[in-house]
Amino acid sequence: MINLTVGDFFNKTITISEEKNYLKVVSQGDRSDFGVVLRNAEKIHSAIKSSKKQFILLDYTQTIFKMPHNEAFNLLKVFELKLTDFRKVKMAIIINPRTEEIGGFWASICQKRGFDFRIFQDAEEAENWLLVKDQAN
Repeated sequence: MINLTVGDFFNKTITISEEKNYLKVVSQGDRSDFGVVLRNAEKIHSAIKSSKKQFILLDYTQTIFKMPHNEAFNLLKVFELKLTDFRKVKMAIIINPRTEEIGGFWASICQKRGFDFRIFQDAEEAENWLLVKDQAN
């Protein structure tokens, strides 16, 4: 059973829990620092490695990303070179409507590189996509 909460005094918390069908990640706070985003990605990657779950539901509805596109691309490069277990899972990411532009860009570049990630603004829709087998994109 994985249950991890990590935060700092700037209210940049991330909680990871093992649910019945997937790992659930809940994030809160402002994400404008690439180092914070990278450390959170490393924590999620570690949870993926220690779990048997193939599905990840990320709830970023309480998170605001303030990152330039080149930082999103740099994170993708880290996924490709170091955090390679992200390729082994299917991830539904629920985003805050205020971060739709960077979220859409992130999903687009990840999908083009072979990652099975999709962005949603509705939790039920995200969970349905995540758990339905053999569903066309």
